Amino acid sequence: MQSAFKPLLLSFTICLFSLALPAQIFDKTKGKNVQKLYNQPVHVYTYGKGAYHERLAAAFNTYWKVTAFELHDYSKGLQPMPSGSSVFMPAVVGLTVRDHATSMNHPFYVFGESTASGSVYGNGIVTAFPINGFHYELDVTADSLFNRSLLRVPYIVQTMNEMLTHLKTNGSDDGYFKMVDARSSRISKKTMLIPAELLKEWDVNPNTTALMKANLDAGKKSMKPIMAAVMEESAISYSGKYKIMSTADIIKLEQSAEAENYTLFLPAINDKKYMMVFDLKTRELLYYETTSMGMKIKSKDFDKLNKAMGL
Repeated sequence: MQSAFKPLLLSFTICLFSLALPAQIFDKTKGKNVQKLYNQPVHVYTYGKGAYHERLAAAFNTYWKVTAFELHDYSKGLQPMPSGSSVFMPAVVGLTVRDHATSMNHPFYVFGESTASGSVYGNGIVTAFPINGFHYELDVTADSLFNRSLLRVPYIVQTMNEMLTHLKTNGSDDGYFKMVDARSSRISKKTMLIPAELLKEWDVNPNTTALMKANLDAGKKSMKPIMAAVMEESAISYSGKYKIMSTADIIKLEQSAEAENYTLFLPAINDKKYMMVFDLKTRELLYYETTSMGMKIKSKDFDKLNKAMGL
């Protein structure tokens, strides 16, 4: 399986449809311009001045060390910039499997090389981080499609900064996931938080329609609701301590002295199932596992986590 990013459509709301296969959570090009991207400020796409902007700005100020950065409000559209600039932005990409484009598109946060129009340059995408695209973290009916990925933002920023630092230093992602595995033992010593939003049913029809048709407007039309959740509470077979908590309460707990006692279970249903656990205090990725089977988190996915933790 190979990956190649080719832009198809750029919307007014900073959403790019392109062709690609993210082979894993991080995808990198081996092009000659990659090292150049590390030596210039990255243009960070934000939207408006609300809670999403504030959390994104705070995350970059705290966790982004690999390059300088500049925040840009693209609520009124993209701004031209020198071709080859570095960008950090949410994007929707399509899949190419064995050189054949598929019909489904998927949302990711990406770091890569821009075109002169300010859009991400597909072949220059260096890293890609998934979100729950069919459920609540993408909202094709809203002006700002990614505002509901609020909780995930600092974990994306911290992890992508860490991965890019690894790539910059080593020239490849070899060894990165061994480093993640080496710190996964911290999970069993803490209480794992599970966002209540993962258990809530969401109308997945608008997002699914827009992603399948590569057309945002298609998802804004009146249609029959199709309700689905990322997982059922009965599927939680984690053998360690855990709590189900709302996003709002998790964000409050992040800022408290108690944060060091918790991890955060934050999976993504995207082009595949991504099982991810983070340290609530440091935002570090502690566990990463993927499977291409199924579009719902099930007990067997937790069983793999239990086995990895020795529980």
